[in-house]
Amino acid sequence: MVKLTLAELQMKIEARKAELGLTDTPEQTEALRNKGANRTPEKRELLRRIEQRAKAAGRTPPRAHF
Repeated sequence: MVKLTLAELQMKIEARKAELGLTDTPEQTEALRNKGANRTPEKRELLRRIEQRAKAAGRTPPRAHF
């Protein structure tokens, strides 16, 4: 078994992403997000409630498509 520190793993991931030409721009990250087209009504309601609770607590809610 090969042991890696978290820093070493992060460096390997970043190197692999560079090899593949992947970058972490907000546009590319958003393109990979689940748009929610196949979400169940229950999941949509859950996401709506999470957003309401975050706003009530003065927090920024996580971005979710519902």
